[in-house]
Amino acid sequence: MGYREDIKREWLLFGKIFLFTVAIHWIVMYLSYTLLGISDNVGFFTAFYDKYIEMGDTVHYLKIAENWYTASGEMANAIVFYPLYPFLMRALGFVIGDYFIAGVLISNVCTGVAGYYFYKLAEIEIGKSKAIDGLLIWLFFPFASFYIIVYTEGLSMMLVLMCLYYIKKEKWGVAGLAGMLAALSKSQGIALMVPAVYEAALYIVKKKRFNPRVMFIGLIPAGTFVYLLINKVVQGDWFAFIGHQEAEPWYNKAKWISENISTQYGMAKDHFELSILIYWVQIVLYFVVIIALFYGLRKKISASLIAFGGAHLFISYLHGWLISGPRYVMGCVTMYIVFAVIPNKFVKSAILLACAALALFYTLGLWQGQAIM
Repeated sequence: MGYREDIKREWLLFGKIFLFTVAIHWIVMYLSYTLLGISDNVGFFTAFYDKYIEMGDTVHYLKIAENWYTASGEMANAIVFYPLYPFLMRALGFVIGDYFIAGVLISNVCTGVAGYYFYKLAEIEIGKSKAIDGLLIWLFFPFASFYIIVYTEGLSMMLVLMCLYYIKKEKWGVAGLAGMLAALSKSQGIALMVPAVYEAALYIVKKKRFNPRVMFIGLIPAGTFVYLLINKVVQGDWFAFIGHQEAEPWYNKAKWISENISTQYGMAKDHFELSILIYWVQIVLYFVVIIALFYGLRKKISASLIAFGGAHLFISYLHGWLISGPRYVMGCVTMYIVFAVIPNKFVKSAILLACAALALFYTLGLWQGQAIM
């Protein structure tokens, strides 16, 4: 009877966090829509469909979902997008007949599940009350609207959180599978190898014997391997994506982080309006995360989460054409958990309110078609 009650309570918790997570994102989306004052009388959801089906990377995900990757032609450069998200869109879209709606459904379901796993991971790390604070700052991250539109962020975040949570629970098989899928959904997924290896080593030392189950963490790089295999099969080159990334329209050649930050600083000085939307934002966020990681060490956040934050930041800021830096950074789970352990309630409230206001500001920019990527 006790076990059944525990299961019931856990499902109730899951339901509450799932609904709360999805609702907050849609409230921000709707409020920004009303602030924009669209008067075409088509209704919110029709306006959402018409606007976001044509937005940025969404167009590419829709084309991949419909046609898959190609070896030549104008769609050949779509190989730069990792395959798991458009594959799921392709599967669900085939059933419901609309790839865009399929993508929105996948993003929202995954984001809701991510909310639950964020809370569970933070609960292990910092306790229940602070876990709620961490969840709130994640929900109101200024660029969080990308989680519920047709982008891979919701799926990727869910898989990253699942991997980190099951590593903490020492469930190596599930952790390895989640990590593999995370690496198949986004380049930053491979960063999960860092906390996985660290926690596996601690586990072996603690148990004073080798458990073959820890070898399941080797599944994580398998996700990257599958992506490279797709490059080979479709275009005949294991690293075909690199050439496409460096060419038009991406111009995204990997460079050392200091060079990228310097480039963004120069762009910020030359383009004031864009600097508010892109350049200054990602420069500031880089140093915010660095400070957060050092503060997290001081507050005794587990070394594996700090290591993940560092690895995630490192991979994100190797992108030479760093126009999506803020979106990359929001997958850094560690910074939200570090926020939650700030002892000063006034400071935490001020940061949360600032993030909520910026979430409205940047979502409003998305509706306006501003250069937020």
